[in-house]
Amino acid sequence: MTAAAPPGHAGPVVDIGVTTVLELIDREVAAHPQAPAVREPGRMVAYAELDRLADTVAGRLGREFGIGRGDVVLIAAQAGADFTVALLGTLRAGAAYLPVDTTYPPERVAQIMRASSAALLVTADAGAAGTGSPAARTTGLADLVAPDPAGTPAGSGARALPAPEDPAYVIFSSGSTGVPKGIVQTHRCLANFISWQVEGSGLGHGRRVLQVAPLTFDVSVQEIFYTLASGGCLYVPEPHVRRDPRDLIDYVVDEHIEVVDFPQSLIDVVMSLPTNFEHATELRHIISAGETVRVTGALEELLTRRPEITLHNHYGPAENHMVASHSVSGAAGNLEPRPPVGSLVWNTYVYLLDEHGEPVADGEVGEIFIGGVGVAIGYTDGELSRTAFVPDPFRPGARLYRTRDRGVWREDQTLQLLGRMDDLIKIRGNAVEPREVEARLTDFPGVRDAAAFPVVRADGAVELHTVLTGDPPSAPELRRALLAVLPDYMVPVRWWFAEDLPVSPNGKLDRKALPGPDAQPLSLVPHHSNASR
Repeated sequence: MTAAAPPGHAGPVVDIGVTTVLELIDREVAAHPQAPAVREPGRMVAYAELDRLADTVAGRLGREFGIGRGDVVLIAAQAGADFTVALLGTLRAGAAYLPVDTTYPPERVAQIMRASSAALLVTADAGAAGTGSPAARTTGLADLVAPDPAGTPAGSGARALPAPEDPAYVIFSSGSTGVPKGIVQTHRCLANFISWQVEGSGLGHGRRVLQVAPLTFDVSVQEIFYTLASGGCLYVPEPHVRRDPRDLIDYVVDEHIEVVDFPQSLIDVVMSLPTNFEHATELRHIISAGETVRVTGALEELLTRRPEITLHNHYGPAENHMVASHSVSGAAGNLEPRPPVGSLVWNTYVYLLDEHGEPVADGEVGEIFIGGVGVAIGYTDGELSRTAFVPDPFRPGARLYRTRDRGVWREDQTLQLLGRMDDLIKIRGNAVEPREVEARLTDFPGVRDAAAFPVVRADGAVELHTVLTGDPPSAPELRRALLAVLPDYMVPVRWWFAEDLPVSPNGKLDRKALPGPDAQPLSLVPHHSNASR
């Protein structure tokens, strides 16, 4: 008797022909060594130079620091040619790279360093250690990526090519336990989704690609590796340009950028500016990930007038990276206000399961479980891994990632997201666990309880608010204190005070009722001794 096929939906099964993304980049180096690979203000690095410098870094990591397969190298530096060289050299040494934002407070860097067991810290400033780990070795980025003074080709023998299941990168995000959690992703996943992006997504080869996503956001992985694996050029603007939407869209126009990856909130801001996507004559692809995509009236008008521009709605938690993609354009005639996240990418499958772990029928709502080559090794915290990465009940020996996302298969066989089953929220594309913010707040003297919650503004952007009980310090004091331990996107923008937090009939926090009927702006609470500060 023939065994029944597993339930669920599966993407195309494709033999990508490589085991790591490094092989794809090597092909581009050989094909056009003098073509520009990375452009930043005042500097252009060609593919051949990128290749030589990356080999030098790989050799230096091995000889001077003993870095090899299975190690993690934490890189705290800004985006640009040197960062790109450092991460390529790290992969060629057989290690995984872990990006950290240079604006992160030292305490958070120390937490990440300890949680990841990183063997080396690479900093923009050679003297900036501050990891809290006396065993951690530190080097400056400039020293690491400097050309070999002897002029020798530091390459061939320095490489320790990784296996497909080896770690390729580690991305840290907010954690519900009060500390950040690290996601350890494989070379197999990286090679698969980059191969799909180059050959299966419609983006094509040789594009001018904007690098704007924070390096700690896994969208940056796509920006960098898609560009280099497809023979394109990565354009890296100055930090102040990346922070200002007006300067950023001017950069897109002036540099003739063809591919941008913007979260929905940034798309909305750009579309409201005097200079917007309409003026970017070379723009062909707008990719959006990390936030719910909305085809607003202004965006619909743009896509109708410019049918050569395609909007790509990407879905994929960092624990699997790419899961589904849906492309909309005026040319395709498939514009709708809230498009689905689409069809599954290569070598990926999805189950929608009910509360009993049973598959639901198409058209019915279920929790999304993801399987295939993209499933991460797990978290740096083994206990978290055991609850999120679970055995596949329908494919013996396989593993699934439990997303806590709700979804439904539409009649056109595309996947529609229907929100979360837990409290995870997205701020500017970054995953934020309210419980981590709450844990930090309750550490402060005078704060009895804290509840952080999202508020959707009229323009669709999500803000983080919080309500406190007890006798808390003033909002400015709390904000300054949180900025010393958390990234800025995790710091609430509005603060409330209440005598008690709202609770449901079963006595649990009622998050839907926040901030509560009696909540007042924290700075205006008259009985609070710090209110007038």
